[in-house]
Amino acid sequence: MPPAPAPLQLSTLPAHALLGRLLAVRASLIAGWAAGVIWLHWGLGIVMPLVPMGAVLALLALFALSTAWRLRLDLPVTQMEFLAHLLADLTAFAVLLFFSGGATNPFVSLMLVPVIIAAISLRPFCVWLLAGVAGGYYALLLVVFQPLAVADPVAATRMHLAGMWFNFLVSAALIAFFVTRMHAGLRARDRELADLRERQLRDERIVALGTQAALAAHELATPLATIQTTAHELASEFANDPDIGADCRLLEKQAQACKAILTQLAARANDSTPAAQPLDAWLAACVERWQVLRPDARLAVKLPTDPRRFTPPEGLEQSLHNVLNNAADVSPDDVAFSATVDGDTFVIDVADRGPGFTPEQRAQAGHVQFSSKGERGWGMGLALTHATLERHGGSLTLTEREGGGTRARIRLPWSPNP
Repeated sequence: MPPAPAPLQLSTLPAHALLGRLLAVRASLIAGWAAGVIWLHWGLGIVMPLVPMGAVLALLALFALSTAWRLRLDLPVTQMEFLAHLLADLTAFAVLLFFSGGATNPFVSLMLVPVIIAAISLRPFCVWLLAGVAGGYYALLLVVFQPLAVADPVAATRMHLAGMWFNFLVSAALIAFFVTRMHAGLRARDRELADLRERQLRDERIVALGTQAALAAHELATPLATIQTTAHELASEFANDPDIGADCRLLEKQAQACKAILTQLAARANDSTPAAQPLDAWLAACVERWQVLRPDARLAVKLPTDPRRFTPPEGLEQSLHNVLNNAADVSPDDVAFSATVDGDTFVIDVADRGPGFTPEQRAQAGHVQFSSKGERGWGMGLALTHATLERHGGSLTLTEREGGGTRARIRLPWSPNP
């Protein structure tokens, strides 16, 4: 049996935006009708059918309260549901017009407001359906209505002209309110779509870079093994030479670190899940591996004492290494690394004493690629870090470090393993 078709979703704005705007219009109409009935009945002495009109307004107010309660629910809004709201408002308005002069009421043109809202929010079929219902109600109100008991025809004409003027003001205000709010929402959605397209383009570049990295890793495996073997032999041969022997041992450690990186790449390519391990041990090992790669950098480390086990997200270690590398590029003699667990958030800070950034550069870092690492040291590595953290629900922010420099803060959801 084929699955049932999914309900049509509103294609312009989310549920809270649409129903919130409609609820505001409904509340203003209820208040306007109540004030008008009170003014006509007690202010001008025109007898109004208070019981039926009050009942309609009370039902409309209950409907508004139910809509406010519905806004608190995290549920999607379908085309049919929003159309039902507009039909209910239109029907209640037509009933109120029936008890207050029908088509002779100067406020009859307010029945166009739901049609305008539908034209902005709904699909053509729903818009034409609502327009047909509004036209049918208008036709009925031409012949079926309760006239207002106004004895003086001159006063009735003046009241009608004044009502038309006030109706024009109300219609213009309601249309301007709803349309401008809708356009503001659409512009916000366009900005979100533009950001999404930018992230997709960045991710496509990262995927292309990942493909090239996988090919390069495959090609580097053989020469890297040769370098490691040669470095080991040289370190053994010059073991008694403090200068050459130390350099050979450093070269061997660097080759081992590169081999470990290639091994991790191969494990991720085979969908291998990293094992859970204590947080403090993982952080210490991560920092130690980076210091092997960057022996020239002076790193001040402050790690938490947290033995709880967790599974490091894919790419987190490489992201940390990217941030540490960028800090060491601009400030090799003063790099600070600290990590804390703040409730359900894992926070890592990397600070340097480099030249810092302007507010514009901090806003663009990670979203656009800087031209080179010669001066600033933030380029493709930072973009990769941003993409990796966003994929795991985290973030990277750059702020000024007290005393000069930059502080990079990584925030990730914290979910320790049992």
